[in-house]
Amino acid sequence: MTDPRVERQTWATYAGDIAFTISAPAHWAADQQNYLAGYLPGPPGELDLGAFRLTIHLDDYGVHQIVWKAAHPPTTHRVEPIDGVVLLENREPTGRRCYAVAADSLEHQARAYAVAVQDRDIELFLHHTAARPHAYPLRLIREAMLRTYENAGGIVFHAAGVDLGGAGVMICGPRSAGKTTTLACLLRAAHGQLLSNDRLILHNPGRLIPVPLPVPVARGTLEAIEELRAAVPRLSRPQPRPDTIPHAFGATTKVAFSAHEFAAALGSSLSRASSLRSVVVPRFTDTDAPLLTRRLDPAEARQVLAASCFTPHDEFWINPWLVPRARADTDLATFAAKIVAHIAGAVPCVEVTFGVRNSMEELDKALLDIIRNIP
Repeated sequence: MTDPRVERQTWATYAGDIAFTISAPAHWAADQQNYLAGYLPGPPGELDLGAFRLTIHLDDYGVHQIVWKAAHPPTTHRVEPIDGVVLLENREPTGRRCYAVAADSLEHQARAYAVAVQDRDIELFLHHTAARPHAYPLRLIREAMLRTYENAGGIVFHAAGVDLGGAGVMICGPRSAGKTTTLACLLRAAHGQLLSNDRLILHNPGRLIPVPLPVPVARGTLEAIEELRAAVPRLSRPQPRPDTIPHAFGATTKVAFSAHEFAAALGSSLSRASSLRSVVVPRFTDTDAPLLTRRLDPAEARQVLAASCFTPHDEFWINPWLVPRARADTDLATFAAKIVAHIAGAVPCVEVTFGVRNSMEELDKALLDIIRNIP
């Protein structure tokens, strides 16, 4: 329940086609709005997938109340939304669901927050000990967005994306394949707009919707792209110095940009949506191997796209919890396979092999050649 003694501010924002009305303590709201603006460019304006209300409480006692309620049987269940984080769930007779963190091996913030949900009304309780408290509302928005789109026929891809004047380029590949470097080159050389660095939603079936996420950048990419390296001291939260990050290819320690910071560093901005017109598949190695491009045949493209399709099983967000799934996993998997097959046969898919010890100018040129041939 909202404390009437606390002055509050309410505003509206969007994650794709989903509206969010957010209420937060007035003294805290400006910083929260600025944080969200680093990831949410506004509505595409094409669909209406409904609205959520997100109420933020800075309330240690509220956290403790939800923790107590979630821990008491007989209505307690355990949910693991991401690997290493376990939530206790308590379902009340009214339909309200309460969630408290039982274990957190990722950030070790087991009492930092608690959540209560009834239909599309979400309450977030933040403890004063929470590290980076402004990040939690975005996490809830993202979870609600992913599941709402999947329920509405959207397919989630592990992919980066660029909008080139309405033509969308989806960049697919596993971790350390070169997605972020390819993304940076397309933004810089082709003057594109950033969709997302790591997740895209494909909807209806050629419309790309960005999922709001930070952009982690490895040392090699920082050293190769001067604009990104120069932006590090200006980032909104403290980062490790680039020269202290391990240089090994595929290292997991990285500098984290917000989506807006990454785009702005490359002279770009955030795109609200795009139409899928091309797929690029980077296969980068820590060598001086020559740059090669090759259009994949439909069978090869299908294999790449299937590996990057994260509906119904995302390797990070493993179990839906905030918004229940309206369709069985088997139905989602069948539908996703049909979409993947359609894209593989209808959309050009180009593999780019590149040794990162070569000049980035070679990569820029090859990517520009690819996009010039987008139908």
